[in-house]
Amino acid sequence: MQKIILALAGEMGCGKGTLTKYLVAKYDAEVYRFSNPLRDILDRMHREKSRDTMQQLSTALRQIFGDDVLSEIILADIWQSNSSFIIIDGVRRESDIKYLRNLQGFRLVYIDADISTRYTRITCRKENSDDTTKTIEEFMRDTEAEPELRIRGLKEISQIVLENNGTIQELEMQFEDVLKEIIHSL
Repeated sequence: MQKIILALAGEMGCGKGTLTKYLVAKYDAEVYRFSNPLRDILDRMHREKSRDTMQQLSTALRQIFGDDVLSEIILADIWQSNSSFIIIDGVRRESDIKYLRNLQGFRLVYIDADISTRYTRITCRKENSDDTTKTIEEFMRDTEAEPELRIRGLKEISQIVLENNGTIQELEMQFEDVLKEIIHSL
C-alpha cells in the first residue's frame, strides 16, 4: 500500500492532537511532531517546556539553522520509517513542509476552530506547564506570537480543511470521509 503522509496544521487547541490520537488508535499511524525536537532540547537543557520557551527555541533554531531545520529532522525520520500511515503534527509555517510536500501520498490538513473553543481546550488539556493558569487575554496574546501567526496562512495552501467546533465524534466522521477520498486518489 502507498504511504499516507498527513501533515496537520491549525492554531493551538484546534484538535490536531485529538485527531492524531484517533489515527494512532484506529490506523496504527506513526506520529512525528515538530515540537518533539524542541522538547528534546529543553529536556537536555533542564528547562521548562512552556509554550513560550518552545516558541523562543523554535525561533532561535530557525534563525541560526534556517527556516526549514525542523522539516529536515522530520523528513529524515520519515525516511527511516516503515509505517504506511504517518502523521506529522504541528506544522506552523510553509517552510515546515518544504521537503515533505514533494513526497508521494502527502497531504496538508488544516483543522480550524473558533478562539473560544480553542481556549477551553487548551486550559483543560494541561499539555504545557502554563496552560491551566492561562487567562483568555494571555491566550489571545499567545495566538499573536510569531510561530502562531504563520499558521493561519497554511489554511490557504492546505489540500484539506476540517472545521472542528463540535464533538470529537464529528471530527472523526469528517476525517473518515476525507480519508476515503485520499485512499481513492492514491
